Amino acid sequence: MELAIIALTKSGINIAHKIEARMGGDIYITERFFDQSDSGKVHPIKTPFIDFVHRIFPKYTGLIFVTATGIAVRAIANVIKDKRTDPAVVVVDEQGKFAISLLSGHLGGANELALKIARVLGCTPVITTASDIQGFESIDLLAKRLGLYIDNFSNLARVSSCIVNGEKVALSVERGFPQEKLVGLSDKTQGFSGGVPRDAAATVFVTDEKISPPTEPYAILRPQNTVLGIGARRGASYQELLSLLEKALEDFNLSEQSVGCISSIEIKKDEECICRLAEYLNVPLKLYTKAQLSEYEDRFPKSPFVKTAVGVGCVARPSAYIASLGGKELGYYKGSGITLSVFKRRTS
Repeated sequence: MELAIIALTKSGINIAHKIEARMGGDIYITERFFDQSDSGKVHPIKTPFIDFVHRIFPKYTGLIFVTATGIAVRAIANVIKDKRTDPAVVVVDEQGKFAISLLSGHLGGANELALKIARVLGCTPVITTASDIQGFESIDLLAKRLGLYIDNFSNLARVSSCIVNGEKVALSVERGFPQEKLVGLSDKTQGFSGGVPRDAAATVFVTDEKISPPTEPYAILRPQNTVLGIGARRGASYQELLSLLEKALEDFNLSEQSVGCISSIEIKKDEECICRLAEYLNVPLKLYTKAQLSEYEDRFPKSPFVKTAVGVGCVARPSAYIASLGGKELGYYKGSGITLSVFKRRTS
């Protein structure tokens, strides 16, 4: 985590140095207390305080204010955007007695950051998120830990509220997903198969498939276990590739959000259609060398043309096989100058 530690008084600066010594980060202090002999990690605040905070807010993944809570609240009020992107914000009092998780407690990691600071200073962590107080893992933190994409994020607060308030929340988990990983959520919900129970106040789905949304609040946690292996001639059409993907997703009733990565051969690192698809899906592009692919190409049909062009008899299938950790192929598609292999990543 990239940390900014902000202090405005001499006692606060001493606390900031204690935190930096154990956790790293950049220290920002009032200009009148800045000494040129300070280390390169100490920086003076030269602009109005709120302007300064607005400037650095998006540059760090964690902000630690060694100030009064009100100062921190007023400083960040107009730059808070979304719990998925806002940095963790923790406030430490100038005597170092409390570390308060103020913003982005779960997804941003402020709760964990507050606990770490408390260990460094020997102080009391203050965490107020309802799930933590009640002693169970929140949906968003569980999703972050397991690498699940939260679909229908706007409903998450309502679903979480139902869990916290002890209402009946239904849980549907796709076949093959390791349910032991959901033990905390399972304890607070009621599993079902088939139609959503009529008396459910909310529903949580753990699935890579498209579903018909229920009328009550719901959240979908998407295992991003679909791997797309792609082979493409130079200059192949992006629209052609997109059409193949749409057909594959339709054939297997898969959500776009279930795609975890795209794979191909190293020499295709700049191929426009592949790069555009990775950007569109917001997933990493995993590239393999000829030597890596050649270890697995004999498992699949090979093309003499492809062998001549890139030095290996096939690309889409062996690259997806590697990226899926030896998973199962769901389907294979051919277009004009494009091949697409769809694998499901092995989970164990």
